[in-house]
Amino acid sequence: MNAEQLAEKFRQKISAAVVEKERQTIIAAENKDKRTADIEHCKQAMEREVIPFLEELKHHLGEEQFSFAPQIERNEHRPVGVSFTVGNGAPTSISTAFGNIVVTRIGDSGTKKGIPFVFAPDVEPYISNSGDLTRAKIAKLVEMVIEE
Repeated sequence: MNAEQLAEKFRQKISAAVVEKERQTIIAAENKDKRTADIEHCKQAMEREVIPFLEELKHHLGEEQFSFAPQIERNEHRPVGVSFTVGNGAPTSISTAFGNIVVTRIGDSGTKKGIPFVFAPDVEPYISNSGDLTRAKIAKLVEMVIEE
């Protein structure tokens, strides 16, 4: 390619990027209400399902074998995530961000440095959205942690 062809290729790439950015902006605007609803559903699920279940588990296991700490949203003071530890194991975290759920386990990557392992949403315990923040799925996650 000569200089003129390279410049044209670059201009085409920039034009395509502008079109894609405009497309993504439109999609983001269209999905704003859905994202807002997803965020609220996550907070509700944390309040109604996850935190009460972990409190119950702490009662049955005892404070010396189980601990958890909710992650509280700064403005509304509502839970948006939680970290828990079973026995002397590594912490496991459930975080919600913009209606997305991320489940991580510190030090579960097989390294000595304790790099977080992120559970894929399409593998057990299958936690990917607010509808998955149920007692049954959190119980499955805790069971997986205990079995490791």
